[in-house]
Amino acid sequence: MTVDPSWPKLGRSDNASFYLAAPRIILVVPDDGCTDDEATARQSVQFQHQHLQSAEARGVAIVLMDSVAHQTKEARRVYQTEVDPAIIAGFGLVSSSVFGRAVASVFMGLARPVVPTRMFASLPLALRWAEARNAESDDG
Repeated sequence: MTVDPSWPKLGRSDNASFYLAAPRIILVVPDDGCTDDEATARQSVQFQHQHLQSAEARGVAIVLMDSVAHQTKEARRVYQTEVDPAIIAGFGLVSSSVFGRAVASVFMGLARPVVPTRMFASLPLALRWAEARNAESDDG
């Protein structure tokens, strides 16, 4: 999966880059072969919170899971307990590989965040869901 070159890069954490895929939709692109641990998970959540708060908006994050080699239980705990549902309306997890889907499934099964979280086989499907999720969160 590739990032559209027209999407502005918002910044980086120790293991990922962040892009603005659309208004209120942050695309998280982890580094190839990275480990997501407590520190990097906290950086990711804080980055997303800060960006959306600065835009005075509630939004969705889409994570490209295929490049994540390992995610620790501490990282999953951060996503479960430190996400503010008043700021983040949902997570879309995108994976076209068996391994990426396994990592995403473990994430969703063991540490479901407090916001709606769905897995997708393609980025276009996740983007459509994120737009609908944002619209739904505006209504209620």
